[in-house]
Amino acid sequence: MMDEQWKQLKIIKDFFQIQEDGQMPEGSKLLLDATELKIFEKGEDMVTVGNPPDDGMYIILEGEAHVLTGDGLLINELGAGDVVGELALIKDGVRKATVRAVTPAVCANIARNLFLEIANANHKVYGALLELLYTKTTQMVTERERLRSELEIASRIQTGFLPKSFGEFCKMENVKITARMKPAKEVGGDFYDIFRIDERRLCFLVADVSGKGVPAALFMTLAKTHIKNYMMLDMPVAEVVGLVNNRLNEDNEEELFVTVFVCVLDTDTGKLTFVNGGHNKPFISKEGKPFKQLDCKVDCAVGIMEDMPYREQSTELMPGDCFCLYTDGVPEAFDINGEMFSDQGTEDALNRHMEEAKEPEIFIERIYEEVEAFTRGAAQSDDITMVYLAR
Repeated sequence: MMDEQWKQLKIIKDFFQIQEDGQMPEGSKLLLDATELKIFEKGEDMVTVGNPPDDGMYIILEGEAHVLTGDGLLINELGAGDVVGELALIKDGVRKATVRAVTPAVCANIARNLFLEIANANHKVYGALLELLYTKTTQMVTERERLRSELEIASRIQTGFLPKSFGEFCKMENVKITARMKPAKEVGGDFYDIFRIDERRLCFLVADVSGKGVPAALFMTLAKTHIKNYMMLDMPVAEVVGLVNNRLNEDNEEELFVTVFVCVLDTDTGKLTFVNGGHNKPFISKEGKPFKQLDCKVDCAVGIMEDMPYREQSTELMPGDCFCLYTDGVPEAFDINGEMFSDQGTEDALNRHMEEAKEPEIFIERIYEEVEAFTRGAAQSDDITMVYLAR
């Protein structure tokens, strides 16, 4: 970045309140004139815990940095536009945390001694600094509130459309079924559905929309509604998924897609018909034997391209058998060391609780407990969703 060029960056113009014609408050101009460019290599400390704050304040123009405790624990992540050590300009003491560049970083720097020298000569500089920091803090709070509001809306959309009572389905012959979703902090697009097509046929499915937030939640409601509407027209499962795929491709400006596993169980014959649209393969237990991943073909995720072919497949799900659908939030749950729960871990967890496999509510609770125990307090990065049926 060329010398003086950085002063034309939007980050600098916003922070120092520079107008389109180049005008700015007097105090802001004095601060900007005292600001210099500094470059940090990856792994280099911008500020170090316990050190005096003589180097003053930094504004990150490019790159990323981590805020660390004295013990090296990560407490925040910073990027372009964030401010480091602003209170060091006006407050005595030592640095309370370390800020370390995790990529090469370019910063604008105001040294403490230079700031105090200018501020003592012109008290407007103190006011300018406080106003700049107040404006920056207000912007951060406003953005944080906007994001929180968006996540709350997305969460209400996502959870509001999911069935929560399964008693009517358990009245069907040799059917016990339940479902559960544990949403991540950043709302994803997992969903499930369970509904009767007629007196003997039960449709159940699980799906995962790409993306997060409100767009993913709205796409989820479209996908769920289309699937149910077409299934209730008594159409073959493969034809339904094909039609839904084409509908979701219409005006899909966000370029979202959904992986889905749709099943129809005929409770009279025990035939389970299904389509796998790019989703995780389910687990099945036959006659009380251990769970194994179902051997099935995987077709394209839904919403990627129009007129994709989907294959209808089938297996038997007779009295005594159990079937488990899930989203990738189960096998891809991470522990604090970055290790995944994995497909094998999921299979092992299912088989550790075979004695409770005929009681879906209890059984699903045990699997969620296993995942939680594995992650051991690591942040949940994705929704965790399961649909479980026992015959």
